[in-house]
Amino acid sequence: MKYLLTILIMIPSLVSAQSAQEIIRMVDRNERYVTQKYSVTMIITKGKRELKKTFYGYGQKKGEKSLIVFTNPEDRGVRYLKLDQELWIYFPDADDIMKISGHMLRQGMMGSDISYEDMLESGDFEKKYAYVLLPEQVIDGRPCFVVNCTAKVRDATYARQVLFVDRQRYVPVKIDMYAKGGRLLKRMTLSDMKNISGRIVPMTIKIRDMRKRGTGTVVRFRSISFDVPLDAGTFTRRSLRRK
Repeated sequence: MKYLLTILIMIPSLVSAQSAQEIIRMVDRNERYVTQKYSVTMIITKGKRELKKTFYGYGQKKGEKSLIVFTNPEDRGVRYLKLDQELWIYFPDADDIMKISGHMLRQGMMGSDISYEDMLESGDFEKKYAYVLLPEQVIDGRPCFVVNCTAKVRDATYARQVLFVDRQRYVPVKIDMYAKGGRLLKRMTLSDMKNISGRIVPMTIKIRDMRKRGTGTVVRFRSISFDVPLDAGTFTRRSLRRK
């Protein structure tokens, strides 16, 4: 997920296939942080049932590293550690660390619409996809570029993604994710934009697995900061057992 505050305004008559790549480059620049720290409330809806999860986390762009620590009573102390394309989970009750791999990657984190594959989505988005501009659309009153992104590498999580990018702020406000056969798998909407350290960041993200009925996941950032100092051992397997 990639967001950028930019003052560049493009001339409509000059929009071309090359411009689609430039739009993605500007969106990608928002991830050029060194480190980040955040706290989140996540609401998972399954029919009439609603689950509330809370967690905080840290990220480091170099090496694509992240650590998530759950704080809600039912999951307190559960931790996820991501190191590039590897993901581990720590269960405090059993004092056990398990690597998530294979078919498990398609499961939802804590039963949410966010799969472990989604969590591992990283790397240079520009190098993974080929881009074509589609006709512009208006989303919630905001004119948007529509960029069709087709995967050109096997390890891309989705065969195709369509990004609806705010035409003035160059921030995605909606992302549709498709399977190879063309089926819409997931839809992500991004809102409640806030300027943080020169970046426009969506403070609310809604994810829906389009293959399921009556489900949805809402991620609300309570706080987020960039380029903060972190301990050297933050992103290690030893950190999973820290109290």
